[in-house]
Amino acid sequence: MPTKAIQTLAKKYDEYPDDMFKDTRMSLGEHIEELRYRMLNALKWLLFFLVIGFVLDFVGKSVGNDNIGIGMPMLDVITEPVKQQTRDFYFRAAKKSADEKLAQLTDSTPEEIARVRQKLEENEYNLSALTAEERRKLLGAPEEMPVFIPVKALTPAFGAPKADAPEELPVKLKVYPAHISNLSSKGEGLMESKKYLTTLSAQESMVVYFKVSLLCGVVIACPFILYQFWAFVGAGLYPHEKRYAYLFFGPSVFLFIAGVVLCQFVVLPGAVKALLKFNEILGFDPDIRLNEWLSLAIILPLVFGVSFQTPLVMVFLNRIGIFTAEDYLTKWRYACIIIAFFAAIITPTPDVITMLYLFVPMFGLYMVGILICHQFPGFDPSEDTDSEAADEVAV
Repeated sequence: MPTKAIQTLAKKYDEYPDDMFKDTRMSLGEHIEELRYRMLNALKWLLFFLVIGFVLDFVGKSVGNDNIGIGMPMLDVITEPVKQQTRDFYFRAAKKSADEKLAQLTDSTPEEIARVRQKLEENEYNLSALTAEERRKLLGAPEEMPVFIPVKALTPAFGAPKADAPEELPVKLKVYPAHISNLSSKGEGLMESKKYLTTLSAQESMVVYFKVSLLCGVVIACPFILYQFWAFVGAGLYPHEKRYAYLFFGPSVFLFIAGVVLCQFVVLPGAVKALLKFNEILGFDPDIRLNEWLSLAIILPLVFGVSFQTPLVMVFLNRIGIFTAEDYLTKWRYACIIIAFFAAIITPTPDVITMLYLFVPMFGLYMVGILICHQFPGFDPSEDTDSEAADEVAV
């Protein structure tokens, strides 16, 4: 069947003049020079948008508006899923710890607390020397904390202060360290004051920013870069080949963007949440590096964008007669295994969760591809065989 399809497609080239490219034919040196010219033009557009991005980022920081810019706002978009999920992880952990520990607090006599503190001091402040009950007693023991109270705050209760009264009164309050720690953890989550992505070197954040800015420059300059690529490649294509390129370009861009958007706003938050759940179950605190997260957050959307081209590949193979809609449908079990294997290999993380996030939409797109191939069938080798037989009879 593929041989018949290829032979039928080859007949299309017989319809064109023998020397169709005589006006655009070039030597090898001229081809290299044309390629250099197109690559330089593409690089100029990339540098142009890269500089524009740096200028807009500087303007946004200068006026205090984080929405102005390209690289910095995009860096926030890329890191937002992991920052949100890590913040929620620590907030849940603080709530769970408070519910468990604060509920176990018991009132102890000053003598018991003094005995436990003495024992802790004798063991060089090693908490492992205390029993669980003794540690709970210390957790519920109040500690003195020096504070300054404005005298004016006491006016409603004690009247106006005297002329020679100080503005602040130094006092010592007894507070519970467990409650202070719990409130501090909650405050970090609500105020978003804690940074949940870390860098291990002074230059790491700068390198990450330039990587994101370069990526944004490539994306924005993509129409101009693709035009230079098409100007070089398109000159050597036949009209029906150009027609195929025009036909597949729009759906390809749409599917690629759909895959990237799905990954950025659904897959990444869900995958991070599921992976952090294992840390929560096993009792470990995550320490996520900025550079490592950036690699995942850039590669994974690209993987989804490329993988979402599945229906187009199916339609193309259908158009040239390699597979029909019936072939795709009868071999769906094999396709399921192949897609699962592909999703497991191409996803940059070893967890099954991210693999399933890719496998499910890819298999759904496979079924969509079957529907498209059924509605718009391509080359049918059986029909071609019948027509050849009829031609032989006629001869």
